[in-house]
Amino acid sequence: MATDKHLYDELCLSVYNTNRYFHRLYAQVLEPYDLSYLQYMSLLIIDRRGAVNMMEIGTELELSSNTLTPVIDKLVQKGWLSKIQSKQDKRVKLLSIIVDKKQLFQKILNEVDAIRAVLLKRSNRPLSDVLEDNQALNLVLQQIIAEKEEK
Repeated sequence: MATDKHLYDELCLSVYNTNRYFHRLYAQVLEPYDLSYLQYMSLLIIDRRGAVNMMEIGTELELSSNTLTPVIDKLVQKGWLSKIQSKQDKRVKLLSIIVDKKQLFQKILNEVDAIRAVLLKRSNRPLSDVLEDNQALNLVLQQIIAEKEEK
């Protein structure tokens, strides 16, 4: 019989593998568009919110600007994003998807929707349940991390 220690190790391995599987699955969709998963997630946030600054993307993805800056710069170089000066604060640059790329990004979203539909059908669980379980686990992990960092 497996001990709690072994079950915990199994959970860690399972979550790790789930992350890897999602990246592999999304890579099949994103590779033809020369996008990484992190680039896709950044575009997704911008698509949902309209023009945003990099700090907002970093907050949503829980990433530092050191990690996010090269991702955003690459999207600008590839012609996916434009940087525009904020009217409220001239020091802030807002990021938006270039008009010519919006239709292409919608095509990517449609491909992801098709994958999601298959995943949910085969999992036999509502997305809300799966998401709720995952968010609960993430919350506990974040709390433990914060407690460890306080020491």
